[in-house]
Amino acid sequence: MARPRNGTSAHTHWRRALEQLADLENQYALIERTRPRKPWKKGARTRALNSLSRRIRAARGQLTKARAAIARGASQGKSAKKLAKQKRSEAAKKGWATRRAQKSTAVGPGLAMPFLTAERGVVFVWPPLKSDRSKIGLHWNAIDELLSNGSTDGLARLAGDSVYDEISGKRLPFVTDPALIIAHSDEFDFGAAFYRDRHQGDRFAA
Repeated sequence: MARPRNGTSAHTHWRRALEQLADLENQYALIERTRPRKPWKKGARTRALNSLSRRIRAARGQLTKARAAIARGASQGKSAKKLAKQKRSEAAKKGWATRRAQKSTAVGPGLAMPFLTAERGVVFVWPPLKSDRSKIGLHWNAIDELLSNGSTDGLARLAGDSVYDEISGKRLPFVTDPALIIAHSDEFDFGAAFYRDRHQGDRFAA
């Protein structure tokens, strides 16, 4: 809730106005109960009551203003909460749409990745998950390490793991046997044909 420039909240103004109004009304009631006999005292009583009446009206006006300020603050608070909720909802929807787009676009629009299988050698697969595409990249790095310096550390980390291929609808295990990899090494081509259009049915996983 917005505060006035003097730092006092609308609720504080309302409490002060309410206290002042109650005090003035008590004073008015006390004076009204008095029954002065002397004329000059009667005049003083009338003037006091008239003065208190004016002050009571002013106090009621301040009380009304304070109530209006509280209502405005509550309305602004609800609007701010509603706006914040809307922003969070929009951000969540945007994030969901981004994740879905990342999942559906794969390596690129319509592109599939080469994948080494034990039965058919190198075929092309289309893994919709970004995590699976990253694993395939790690697998080829591990194959390169094996062929370059004989290291099998990278292959060992992928032993027993697999990726899902949306073209065949199957989970395909990673080949981590060095003998099988070397046997198919003449099929490896990391040039321009590394990716294929997933709509072309040449050497895709069955």
